[in-house]
Amino acid sequence: MATLKMTGLPAMRRQHLLAEFSGLKQVCPDGVFVSLTPGDPMLWSGVIFVRQGPYAPAILRFHISFPDTYPQLPPLVTFSTDIFHPLITPLTTYVHTTSDMTDSGGTVSATDEERLPPGGFSLRHGFPAWFGRGARSRQTSGQYVGTPPPLPPRGSHHSTPESKRTAVEESNSPSGLLFAQSEATHTTPNISTYDVLTYLSSTFSDDSVLDSIPLEAAGNPGAWHAWRSRQRGKGRGNPVVDVKGDVKKFEEGGPPGGKGGGLTLPRKPGEWNWEGVWEERVKRGVQGSLSEAVL
Repeated sequence: MATLKMTGLPAMRRQHLLAEFSGLKQVCPDGVFVSLTPGDPMLWSGVIFVRQGPYAPAILRFHISFPDTYPQLPPLVTFSTDIFHPLITPLTTYVHTTSDMTDSGGTVSATDEERLPPGGFSLRHGFPAWFGRGARSRQTSGQYVGTPPPLPPRGSHHSTPESKRTAVEESNSPSGLLFAQSEATHTTPNISTYDVLTYLSSTFSDDSVLDSIPLEAAGNPGAWHAWRSRQRGKGRGNPVVDVKGDVKKFEEGGPPGGKGGGLTLPRKPGEWNWEGVWEERVKRGVQGSLSEAVL
């Protein structure tokens, strides 16, 4: 019984993170190095040495902050190196939310708790199981951590002795605790820090990973469009995929054109001329990463 209650404690999660970190000393993705913040195992620092692919030979510094509810909720990955990347928000502004845009109609509140900070890395594409308003609401309701349902107020006229007795029995019974832990087991994404680090590395070294990122998962929509333009210029037109990975349609090689003479409407970002933008911005970012004084 005590074991069931202890599994939800932050101290146990810290021990789990320390165990994962020890494992990374033996096996870590190629070119990725991480270290613990002294006295705080929930905050990691890391460096990625990009040895191949479109971002080589960049040296990128990042931090990983793990919430107390990890691994039920995702860690926050932030890059301190300024780099033009479809999944990384610019260091100067908030431009992206990790909320499910298809459910919200694309309208995002300025107080959205899932909003990425400057330099934040979007994990929506690599780990969709961690995201979505439905999952977040279940987290806050206590389903994942096995929190017993609250008892009615003692003086409430809506409560009865029978309802109080039933609630207490259900929350403290072995079957109730086992059910809560079973719920946590089935709803917790089976994702390790090794998986996260491997995915981080692949988004800088593997063209196919960048090609598969949907716009809904992008942390920097401008970089997303610039990358697509770069790929089209190389004859690598890619299907547009939604956040679930389903193919919607194939991208066109040129700007959309309409027949007839109507009013000219402002062009959307996808219709802008992105030619050469990705190459120039990434070149500057890579050069800047190699000249950082901290390295």
